[in-house]
Amino acid sequence: MADKNETTHRSENRTHALILAASHLLAEKGFEGLRLWEVAEQVGINHSTLHHYFPTKEALVQAVVLYITQRLAETATPTGGTPPDQLRVHLHELLRRTQAEPELFAALHEIGLRAQRDPGIRATAELREEEWYMFLVNTLQEGIKQGMWPEDLDAQAVAFAIMALMKSISVLPPGGAEQAVQQLERWLMKEVKESNG
Repeated sequence: MADKNETTHRSENRTHALILAASHLLAEKGFEGLRLWEVAEQVGINHSTLHHYFPTKEALVQAVVLYITQRLAETATPTGGTPPDQLRVHLHELLRRTQAEPELFAALHEIGLRAQRDPGIRATAELREEEWYMFLVNTLQEGIKQGMWPEDLDAQAVAFAIMALMKSISVLPPGGAEQAVQQLERWLMKEVKESNG
């Protein structure tokens, strides 16, 4: 039994390593530069062995899309405190990740471009984006309900604006991400103060 568990664990580690390598190459070279032999080489296996884990390039790409969108979706969970506090924590965690894991955002940008032409990638990405969007809308609507933001604040439009900003982070100049998030936060907190009179 221990041998079977060990084999399963090794297989999961190898699968994860392949996804990470493909994610890194996607961020670095885009979809057009993503080569299976190079992914295999980075993990230390041969090209044919990779196909035991991912039978096609599309299967690997789907796994990468799921991994990246899951990593970013982890930031969209209520953290306690007021809705503005929850939104602030979310924005700061996203900003921290842009600095700690810039390749995630570069890959996310590539996914967004490819999703326009690839229905499979679009479906996987949209599923996660819907969760993110609903977190933002629900947080904003709860803040409006509690009188922390003005009643005429368009929660859906603000949610889309936040998503658009975060998805384009990788193409901003150095320091641009931090400035953009800080400005967004200042605007949202100004709305809180004005709503509270």
